[in-house]
Amino acid sequence: MISGLVDPSVMAELYAGFIDLVLLKGTAVVVAAAIVCCALRRSSASIRHGVWATAFIVLLALPALRVVAPRSDLTVVGVRSPWIAVSIPETVAAETPTLPVKARLGERVRSSAAMPTAPAQPTVTTVGVAPHYRWIVGIWFVGLLLQLARFGGHLRAVRRLRARAELCPDHLRRRVHRAAAELGLRRLPVTIVSPEIAVPSTFGVTRPTLVLPRAISGWSSDQLDAALLHELAHLRRRDYLTHLIAAFVKATYWVNPAVWYAGHRLDMERERACDDGVVVDRVDPIRYAEYLMSLAWSGRQPATQPVLSFATRSSLPERVKSLLDQAQARTPLGSTTRGAMVALAAVAIAAGGAIEIFGVVQSPGQGAAALSDPDPSIRRYAAWAAGESESPAHVDELVEHLSDPDARVRAVSAWALGEIKDPRAVEALTALLADDDDRVREMAALAIGEIEDPAGLAALREAGPAVVSFAGALAHPDVRVPDLPRYLEQLADADPGIRALAAERLGLLGAPEAVDPLLDALEDEDPAVRAAAIWALDEINPSRRRSRSSG
Repeated sequence: MISGLVDPSVMAELYAGFIDLVLLKGTAVVVAAAIVCCALRRSSASIRHGVWATAFIVLLALPALRVVAPRSDLTVVGVRSPWIAVSIPETVAAETPTLPVKARLGERVRSSAAMPTAPAQPTVTTVGVAPHYRWIVGIWFVGLLLQLARFGGHLRAVRRLRARAELCPDHLRRRVHRAAAELGLRRLPVTIVSPEIAVPSTFGVTRPTLVLPRAISGWSSDQLDAALLHELAHLRRRDYLTHLIAAFVKATYWVNPAVWYAGHRLDMERERACDDGVVVDRVDPIRYAEYLMSLAWSGRQPATQPVLSFATRSSLPERVKSLLDQAQARTPLGSTTRGAMVALAAVAIAAGGAIEIFGVVQSPGQGAAALSDPDPSIRRYAAWAAGESESPAHVDELVEHLSDPDARVRAVSAWALGEIKDPRAVEALTALLADDDDRVREMAALAIGEIEDPAGLAALREAGPAVVSFAGALAHPDVRVPDLPRYLEQLADADPGIRALAAERLGLLGAPEAVDPLLDALEDEDPAVRAAAIWALDEINPSRRRSRSSG
């Protein structure tokens, strides 16, 4: 499923994020909100609704914070990060192994050296990513897509309801305006009539809409006024916005039953808060309860979830019980309480971002041990694995190994730092431009270009062709040092390896002048040369280059 498409390191992060956010922090936020609401059970429904709305805002912010904020050092429980376990047979050849070179434009990993034979190939494996990680993340992701598709279907149903509705008669519109003025509603809603609903409903954030049932003309005047006051209270409180936030959060946390419970409580307290706004100094609570019961059983319930309806059968018992409780507080949410809830949400979001209950941790000492192994082949492949992980946690270890006595380890360490793209490595990579080994200098130039730090690019411009060689052509457009004539000449070399390497470098240069010689190289007798020419022509393709430069 998803496991074959995602890097193991990313899979571990997704799994840790799923456990940390969806299960642990999601449950912690709901439990905290439930405890607060239990303590406020004699307070008004508006206050308890504010507590649940605050909880959903926190749940919405935590995943975004995990993506954009720096990683926390406070991890209560850790899942081992995929690192490397390298074992190399004693028969490993001494030749330089495959050295990955990542083209800046094509983002394609290629090699200029032959791969070791299969028996001598080092075994590089990752640890810490159990198969069930992938299944759990995959199932959650599929469920998320299904929940979002379901919610999208509800929104489309609301749009169809609006499109098929009828214009509101003038006498009903005047009643709506009078009720809005009584509540102090500044923005009047669009009022429509629909035969598809049995009770008044509201929806819309930027375009608030009040939908009245066609049968409303047969209601008593008091019944109509009570229903209008309830629905307009939803618009004054902006309940539809919190309803949409809760729907999106429930889709994200769909596997957590605690979040669904929180959604139920949010809905219930929202309806009770609007009921309180109607009965305070306006409508007798007993008569209002009778209106609710008669309307809830008068016809079919709305099939579209994203509408806020006046009377639903599922909420009826608790709402009636609350209306008949004379000791129940019914005060609206004040500005002071609202400010306290905003501050509480900010504190909860900051704390949730600062502490990982369940996060990815590096395998203790494993990466450092592999990079410090006496065998240079193990160090080389350890550096490669660190670059493939693209984790900033390996920067310090890789910078240390830029001074490794083995040139191949230095070269791969430089390449790995270019993959990670951490500016902390620029100073050490700049010093490596003076290395005695040509390949090390090329990899240092490539890495500096990948990081794109201004100080490093200035060092590349000062280094000149003798140091940068062909790597300057792919490092960064500001420091390109093309050597087109020499590579064109090498396309006719007697050695097929040199011809293939020349074709590859022409592709990296992206020079249109190389198109005709590369087309001739498609007839080369060596298959490796033909393959390199095909790749190079694809890299030079003008349409692809324009799309990359615009991106």
